[in-house]
Amino acid sequence: MTKAGVLLLQLLTAQAPAPETPPPEKPAARADKLPDDPDALYKLGTAFLSQNQARRAVAPLTKLVGLTPDGVPAKVALARALRLSGDVPKAKAVLDAALAAFPEEATLRSERGLLARIQDDTDEAITQYSVATELAPKDAELRFNLGEVLQRANRTDDAIEAYREALKLDGALQVARVNLGKALAEKGLAAEAKETLREAIRQKDSDAEAHYNLGVVLMRENDVTGAFSEYQAALKADPKHARAQNNLGVVLDGQGNARKAAEAFQKAITLDPKYAEAHFNLGLACFQLGENARATKAFEKALLLEPRRASGPYTQLGQLYLAQGKKTQAVAAFQKAIEKSADDGKKTTESYQGLARAYLELGKVDDAVATLKTAVETFPDEPGVRAGYGDALKAKGDLEGAIAQYSACVKLQPTVENRLMLAEAYAKKHVGAQARPLYEAVLQEDPKHRAAKLGLADLLLAMGDYAAAEKLLTPAQGEEAETAALARLGILHSRRGRPDLAVPELEAVVAKDPAQLEARAELGFLYLRGGDETKALQVLSDVLAVEPRNSLGLLYLGHTLYRQGKLPEAEKAFRGASQVDASAGEPHFALAQLLEATNRKPEAKKEYEAAVQLQPDHADAKTALRKLAVDVP
Repeated sequence: MTKAGVLLLQLLTAQAPAPETPPPEKPAARADKLPDDPDALYKLGTAFLSQNQARRAVAPLTKLVGLTPDGVPAKVALARALRLSGDVPKAKAVLDAALAAFPEEATLRSERGLLARIQDDTDEAITQYSVATELAPKDAELRFNLGEVLQRANRTDDAIEAYREALKLDGALQVARVNLGKALAEKGLAAEAKETLREAIRQKDSDAEAHYNLGVVLMRENDVTGAFSEYQAALKADPKHARAQNNLGVVLDGQGNARKAAEAFQKAITLDPKYAEAHFNLGLACFQLGENARATKAFEKALLLEPRRASGPYTQLGQLYLAQGKKTQAVAAFQKAIEKSADDGKKTTESYQGLARAYLELGKVDDAVATLKTAVETFPDEPGVRAGYGDALKAKGDLEGAIAQYSACVKLQPTVENRLMLAEAYAKKHVGAQARPLYEAVLQEDPKHRAAKLGLADLLLAMGDYAAAEKLLTPAQGEEAETAALARLGILHSRRGRPDLAVPELEAVVAKDPAQLEARAELGFLYLRGGDETKALQVLSDVLAVEPRNSLGLLYLGHTLYRQGKLPEAEKAFRGASQVDASAGEPHFALAQLLEATNRKPEAKKEYEAAVQLQPDHADAKTALRKLAVDVP
């Protein structure tokens, strides 16, 4: 396994080696130039076949069949020549006609079974080989061929029986022994599979397939050293064994050596440029190395080679596109991953979560919510999906919905992280009675839990319980306050009207960690309260340059602009703050004050009402609303 995904590692069914690409054939002889003697025609046709010149074999064998209509060997040879020359329909017609006349000829059945395999008609291939083995029960190769098509059809038990029968008939049939080992491994009979493959290696140490498949079985048992040795042996026997080279890379990746793994995958691709799994694995290795452009190219190549493959590569490609900021391409990749996962029945949560994240980064919150809603319906018992859906609902401002999802998440998996997510949602909704016990429970288990301590401190600050917050944040004697805690102490002292304490604390925090945006925003507001509007504006503008959606920065910027008489700009800032943090009452209160001051009292009343609804303990908003109710019924 890798951090980025699962590397592909396969067992390989042993087969007779494919012939080398034949040289260009010479033109076929004219029919009127061919001999009339059947023996001469048969010898000429089979000679062309043995030289991989199937097209040249067609003419003499066609003439032979015409001269000897009852000659089964001639029909078999003609069908083979047609098949090898690419004329599969005509080969099928020859064989079907021959079988209608000679249904008990095993050689015809065997050739017809092979043709069916080429056409991916596994059922027909099984039928033909089954009949052929009944007609020629002593033919070991027919039993082997039957085993292969049964294995391809996932009829593993039947395949095992066929391979065993083949070996009883011919104990030297090496490919049957190798495939038997593979089939046994597929059934989970690892011990028997290993013994069978080791026997194949004892029979022929240079059998690359036996070494390769034994390596896969050992790898599944986490015998990394043994697997590595077998893959090396496979490559020694056959230096062009691309799958062994690929699996060497899998071992190296598992050892944490992504660089060497990438080199191995690249070698596998050099051996077989159309090897989709190696391209995919190369993409994963490059992803780990931070070589995102190369990883993207590898994934794209894997999908070009096998566009129908499972969803994994599309998910990885989507993650890469996101890392590169290609959000629209990421959406397309994740959508394809979901589509493919539906086709192959291997749905996973990663593609849905990735698609939602891509939508969120595009600002399409509704699409993200819809995606995760579907994910929750598909995977109702997956805590991670529930949490992601909660995050999307929270981003949309639906805290009630978010709380429901986080609550379900906690029931499924009551980890500290999940409980804190729920506590934060309650805190954001200003439901302190629910949030506080969650934080306190975590701190009871681990009094030094940083996230719980800071979350509870934020809650206490929002509730106005400054004494409890200060006690929580103040370091013990001899301890040095961490930056995040010091930032909150500074904010606390600011809210309690102690700028003499707050300013030096916040200035120290900002100097040490500029990423503490809330502290910087609070410091800007302190500068404003101290009368330095220019400095306040500069600090708050810097905060919003880093994070334009910082609610506190927008709120304080609105106050600064209001102080400077820039009312339209101030109104825009207040409205922005209320949109960013839809659960906060203070931006509505500030906006209501501005609207009331500019004699827009009906609008002001609505904003005061919103402030009170969101923050029922907001005394100033309640008082202002009562006074305004006299003028605006």
